[in-house]
Amino acid sequence: MPLKNVLPLDPVVNIIVNLAAVSATRKKFNLALLMGDVGTVADFADKRIVTYDSLNSMLQAGFTTEDRLYKAAALIFGQRKKPPLVAIGKIVNKEAPAKTVQECRQLDSEWYVGIYCADITDAQILAVQEYVEACTPSTVFAFTTADAKAKAADGGIFGTIKSKGYRRIIGQYSTAHKDAICAAIGWAMGAMSASTINSAFTLAYKREVGVQAENYMQTFTTNDLNNIKKNYGNVYVNRGNYYDVFEEGRVGDGSWFDEIIYLDKYKNDMQLSIMDLLVNANKLPQTEAGMGRIKTAIKEVCDDMNRIGFIKEGVWKGEELMALEYGNVLPGGYLIQSEPISEQSQAERDARNAPPIYVSLKLAGAIHHVTIQVDVNR
Repeated sequence: MPLKNVLPLDPVVNIIVNLAAVSATRKKFNLALLMGDVGTVADFADKRIVTYDSLNSMLQAGFTTEDRLYKAAALIFGQRKKPPLVAIGKIVNKEAPAKTVQECRQLDSEWYVGIYCADITDAQILAVQEYVEACTPSTVFAFTTADAKAKAADGGIFGTIKSKGYRRIIGQYSTAHKDAICAAIGWAMGAMSASTINSAFTLAYKREVGVQAENYMQTFTTNDLNNIKKNYGNVYVNRGNYYDVFEEGRVGDGSWFDEIIYLDKYKNDMQLSIMDLLVNANKLPQTEAGMGRIKTAIKEVCDDMNRIGFIKEGVWKGEELMALEYGNVLPGGYLIQSEPISEQSQAERDARNAPPIYVSLKLAGAIHHVTIQVDVNR
């Protein structure tokens, strides 16, 4: 049974990542939570959250094919890449969505993306996100809207989220499915279930099995698409008649969903790696040799990020940091540096603190747009 009040690792192992600033204490990043009306399903008689490994297991538990949660789970499990599990969270006594998310977050630290599969207003989405932006462990909220205001120049709910700079939220415009975003999230959770060479992904141009492309509707225009995308919303469209694709994988502040989840995973894995080192060692000496052991633990996490393809060798184009200068090549996509033990103050030594460690990462990035010039001569 999961602990209700899990203490964060930050006071012991404090990792600061410039794109993700909340602590995490989970083993994997491949579990989505669908929150909704569970009806009379017996599994929830004394439980708030239950995980299922298939649609069949949900039917056996008492869900029906007409239940909204079942239809949402069908999108999670129905993609080309699919996760091994989905979590279902119960809405209790018509409580506010923010209360549901908060209760489910406190009860279970393993799920990463939360999706509210019930009616929710724009104001309620914003209330949820005010909590999600700061909660621990790291969390992302996903939603679907069919509100025509999302297609306007100001972007409706997308524009409001953009103006607030919310990062841990991803939204999709869809009139085809109430919970269309579940398809993209299902694909992402399936991709995160793999940890093979070059398994890193982007959500751009993925197919959403079970969702109809929006521009099959004659009322959806190119201008609508542009308005949604400029306000960092997402939408499922048809390109060139042959390709139904998700565009384009941005979160509320314009960052990319794949970067958010992999930086969360990076921070999480590094915290666990160093915490394991501290727990299992008789002691780490406050010497360069002790610092070397910490750097080795960090290197193992960085090497794993390189192996899956999230970071790769590249040229550093950021600010100078210790020995790292603009234009330097980062072999493997990272550089680990630390301040010398010999320069520590006595107060820092007495507090048994390690000197600051700096890790510089070069993301592999992703190509979403291609321009080709063809010159022809007879």
